[in-house]
Amino acid sequence: MRLVTIALSTMALCVSICPGARADSADNVRTAKRVFLENMAEGRFERLDEIYGRDFVAHGASADYTLEQDSAATKSWRAAMPDLKVTVVRTVADKDLVAVHWKVVGTNSVAAGGMPGNGARIGIEAMTFFRFSSGRIVEEWTIVDIATLRKQLS
Repeated sequence: MRLVTIALSTMALCVSICPGARADSADNVRTAKRVFLENMAEGRFERLDEIYGRDFVAHGASADYTLEQDSAATKSWRAAMPDLKVTVVRTVADKDLVAVHWKVVGTNSVAAGGMPGNGARIGIEAMTFFRFSSGRIVEEWTIVDIATLRKQLS
């Protein structure tokens, strides 16, 4: 949690001293929030072309993923936790980058998304960094607190 706070504080400082970053940043922040509040929280995936660029890539620890693969992962989390609630805790923008600190809570009532469907209550935090081009997300890096997730599932 402390690392998340330090990263966001550093980005906030840069935004405050980078002239011209705020105009596009506000639009990018709104778009970034849509990923969590529409796609993840509500399961609305019908307007992805408004959010993502054609050459979108999600960078993972061991591989890169397409928009289709990234969306499938989100859908599997929603399937695993039908009562999933998503909260955007804070956002920080710097030029073409937006950092989103987010939380999810839910009950793992269905075996899906690598989760056993054991009825465990889940509550984890994560951070996603998006890079924008022409108002669309073209790259994503997400860090999820997997250790806490595994502990809650056991």
